[in-house]
Amino acid sequence: MRKVIFDSSFLIAVVEKPTTWFEDMVEGIGTFQPVMLNCVKEELEKLASGQGRRSRSARVALELAAKFARERCGGGSVDDEIASAALSSGALVATIDEELARSLRRAHGRVATLKRGRVHLD
Repeated sequence: MRKVIFDSSFLIAVVEKPTTWFEDMVEGIGTFQPVMLNCVKEELEKLASGQGRRSRSARVALELAAKFARERCGGGSVDDEIASAALSSGALVATIDEELARSLRRAHGRVATLKRGRVHLD
């Protein structure tokens, strides 16, 4: 079963504009294990502690990811930790962060992003 590491940007995007992301992922890669790194969870918790639409979206994203497998982070930036975890385990990364996606592609990592409300796999 393939592992998919989720970035906060992807989770917030699917909360703000509901999509068929889960079905699209299954169609594209088959069954998968969703993973959230602890540092991504902390990032969402920090966003969720505020007020406004983005904070509400972060709270819902945390609920969405509540049953995802958890993995630890080292001491690097969140994006570096995601890239490192994905490249070392062969996991796919779900993100809409273009900089992170470019970095992963350059390192021959696989990326799932959203285009026109549908999951696009690179």
